[in-house]
Amino acid sequence: MTTTAPTLPTHHDGTPLSVQLFTVEGSAYGPYVGLPTSSVWTPYSAHLFTRATAELIVRDMHEDECGLVGAFDAETGALTFTWTEDHDGTGGTETVTPDAHGRYLIGGLWPWDEWGDHVPFTAGQEAFATGAAEYRESVTTHYPDGLTHLYDQGREEAHALTLRHHEA
Repeated sequence: MTTTAPTLPTHHDGTPLSVQLFTVEGSAYGPYVGLPTSSVWTPYSAHLFTRATAELIVRDMHEDECGLVGAFDAETGALTFTWTEDHDGTGGTETVTPDAHGRYLIGGLWPWDEWGDHVPFTAGQEAFATGAAEYRESVTTHYPDGLTHLYDQGREEAHALTLRHHEA
C-alpha cells in the first residue's frame, strides 16, 4: 500500500491547522512535531511530519524493537514500513511517499498520543517542545546555553512543517 501526503491541511474555513506534539502511546518518545490532517483525530490518524521527524520516528521504532521497522529509499525518499506478525498478527508493508514539500503522512500503524505532562520527559525534550509550541511567537522562552539549540530546533521544525505559513 502506498500513501501520498495531501497539501497543507486547513479547517473548513481555510484556516491552517496548528502543529501538535505527538508521542507513541505509552512511550516517552518524541516529541514529534506533527501537522494533523483534520481538525479531529484519533490515535490511529495519520499526521504530516518532516523528513527529520520521520527519521526520528524510525530511529525510535528500531530502538523499541516493536516488530515494526522503517527504511528510506535513497533515490525517491519514500519511507517503507515493514512489520512482522508479532506487531499486528498479520505482518505487512506500507510505503509513504513524501509530498511536494518533503512531508510524510504517517499513521495507522501504532497509536499516537499527545505529548505532554503525562509523558516523562527530559529538559532537552521540554526545550524542543516549547520551541515548537512557540514557533509563531515573537517572544521566545530563554533556556540555558545547553538547551537553547534544542528550543531553536523545535521552532525550526514547526516552521518547516507548516511551510512557514503564518497562522492567525
